[in-house]
Amino acid sequence: MLLHTAHLAYFLDTAGLSIPTLCADLSRIGLEVEEQHPFNLPEKVVVAKVLSKEKHPNAEKLSVCQVDDGTEVLQIVCGAKNVEAGQFVALALEGAHLPACDLTIKPSTLRGVESFGMLCSALELGLPKLEEGILVLDESINADKPLKLGTPLRELAFFAGTLLDIGLTPNRGDCASVLGVAREISALYGLPLKTPSTPVPNKKPPLELKQSQEHLALAYAHFSAPSLHLPLEMRLSLASQNTLSPSPLDNLLAYVTHLSGVILHAYPDTPLEIKEDKLGFVKAYSQGVELSNIAFNPPKSTGLNALLEASFLDPTYTATRLSTHAPEHTPALTQRTTRGSEVQVLLGLRLLQEVLPTLNAPALEIESFYSGLGARCIEFHLTDITNLLGLELGADQVKDILESLGFSVQVQGEHFSVQVPLFRHDIAQIADIAEEVLRFVGIENIPSVLLELNEQTSHNPHYTRYCFEHTLATKALSLGFKEVVHYLFAKKEHLEQLGYPTLKDPLDLQNPINSDLNTLRTSLIPGLLQAVAHNKNLGFKSVALFELGSVYNADRLESQQWAFVASGLKSPPHYPHPKGVVWDFYSFATALSQIVGSFNLQAISPTEQEAQPYLSTTYHPYASAWLIVGGQKVGVIGAINPILVQERDLLEGFIAEIQGNALSPKPYKAKGFSKLPTSFRDLTLILDKDCHFSTLQEVLMQANIPHLQEVIALDLYAENANQNALSVRLKIQSNTALTDHELQEVVQQALGVLETRLEAKLK
Repeated sequence: MLLHTAHLAYFLDTAGLSIPTLCADLSRIGLEVEEQHPFNLPEKVVVAKVLSKEKHPNAEKLSVCQVDDGTEVLQIVCGAKNVEAGQFVALALEGAHLPACDLTIKPSTLRGVESFGMLCSALELGLPKLEEGILVLDESINADKPLKLGTPLRELAFFAGTLLDIGLTPNRGDCASVLGVAREISALYGLPLKTPSTPVPNKKPPLELKQSQEHLALAYAHFSAPSLHLPLEMRLSLASQNTLSPSPLDNLLAYVTHLSGVILHAYPDTPLEIKEDKLGFVKAYSQGVELSNIAFNPPKSTGLNALLEASFLDPTYTATRLSTHAPEHTPALTQRTTRGSEVQVLLGLRLLQEVLPTLNAPALEIESFYSGLGARCIEFHLTDITNLLGLELGADQVKDILESLGFSVQVQGEHFSVQVPLFRHDIAQIADIAEEVLRFVGIENIPSVLLELNEQTSHNPHYTRYCFEHTLATKALSLGFKEVVHYLFAKKEHLEQLGYPTLKDPLDLQNPINSDLNTLRTSLIPGLLQAVAHNKNLGFKSVALFELGSVYNADRLESQQWAFVASGLKSPPHYPHPKGVVWDFYSFATALSQIVGSFNLQAISPTEQEAQPYLSTTYHPYASAWLIVGGQKVGVIGAINPILVQERDLLEGFIAEIQGNALSPKPYKAKGFSKLPTSFRDLTLILDKDCHFSTLQEVLMQANIPHLQEVIALDLYAENANQNALSVRLKIQSNTALTDHELQEVVQQALGVLETRLEAKLK
């Protein structure tokens, strides 16, 4: 759609609008301005007046004119047939360059008569062709203000404006007019919208509808004029859109349609009958003769005595008719009708009433009006909008945006009842309302969220859980662990000796299988320890086992647990380890993290050991810790208690037990990465002996130091009785190359945080 910015003045006060800003803002809200076309008329082309015209003495087709340019009267030789005395014309003065015809004006002699300029045609100025001959000016191109001689043409109101080429999406037919775009600008900048008051039609319509048409709106008015001369501004506007026709009445109706969006047609001045044809299209008939389809396929102009029709046909209804009937039986539709025209048909006639006095034409008398249209109502809750957009919005903010766009809004708390304006046929559901809000909030204001990719292979959650547990078991097997399966039953006395809780007496087994399986197990560890002892008796001195199974608490509530045990050699003898590699706490914890994912460790306090005896009976009291995942205690890891090893004749090793429900598939998260190399900086810090590395790591990462990606522990040794020396490595990386100064700044910030929070000092 081509929009002349000067036409916005019909509906808005555009005095303070900046064209570049307006173009950017329109594009931001979905009305993309694809091109700007300023007129850029040549310099030294001014408004002038033809004072006299005489026949050239030596040429049949030339005239000699005396032309006043406001400062002097110039003699101009002109070959245009339409030049007459008293006309305002476009005069190119000496030195003017006309790019359209690549001509520079200079004094010349034509057939013996001197000429000191040129009277220009529309084509010579780079404008669309209107007629043969020179361009005759009138006050319409200067906002109906008197033309002043000598004024450069490029400074006149019409030529100072800009043509905006707006690319409309098919659903925004309401913006295929100046009024439609003005509505959007009004909502964008909070400018008051000026629309003509709707006239009241005559109570005696010249037509009667046979049945209710819920998809149709019609208005009729009688027009009669002895002659009709359209001003230059109107003809130039239509010519720039390639819609200028030989009929003055058709041009007038096309101009008002462009302004208002209301489809206007002219019929012979006879009574009409409106009814549907056999294909369901609404047509106008006169005395049984078909004239045209309503709202498209207009009849040809029949002169200046006509019945004017302002019409609207629901585009959804039209599309439905087209989809159910063969194309060869349907007329060629106009683009405005299929995309949605302006529904306020009386507004189009009212705007025409305001234009006619400027043409010295008689006023319109509106004779009838019909509308079977009803407004659509959509109800929703504020959370429906915020969930769709992923953005926190207030009820007042949503209400203000919708009301500025012409919606009627009722709000009770956070419940909305919205009446959609008739001209917005594209609004049908809550998602459409959310899109309208988003256009004015700005898509750039929606916070970015990492994409979660947790693909489920089945809608059955049990199958998904099975796949996850199978994956963990596969990881354990790949690291050398063997899976074992024990009965759900255990010996109550063994559980008590190891410090594990047992079932309450009323809930315990009343008829056990035998005395060694007389209760339900409350932990998987006793079974794994028995498996280790059994394997040792068979001569195996290196054992790594795991089990996934059900356990029960004292109230006999079932849950899933994972348990692991490793003893002896982690790997058999090999170069450069002729005796093999023995399991230690670090290697066991590392293997565990490779199976179940990352976790933190937290020391077990003496109070917790007293409250839960198995922590000191089964586990080594000084070589065990809580497993922390997501800030929660999910299990225990540690060495087997040496006393237990001697009493049960076990292999020395390490055990761990983890709550099964604490482990779940983690969604994949998209994360950007740098293509630049990583930088490392090593520090040795003096810390209090009770300060753990996990605390230091958490403090640094929560500080959000720019470019600091990770903190890695390197070494730990005692500095004195109260302090430890901890060596750490800082991993630093950025999307841009960092200088030595910037790297040092990261290190200094990290030291500052540690000194403030943990009283650490650099060794």
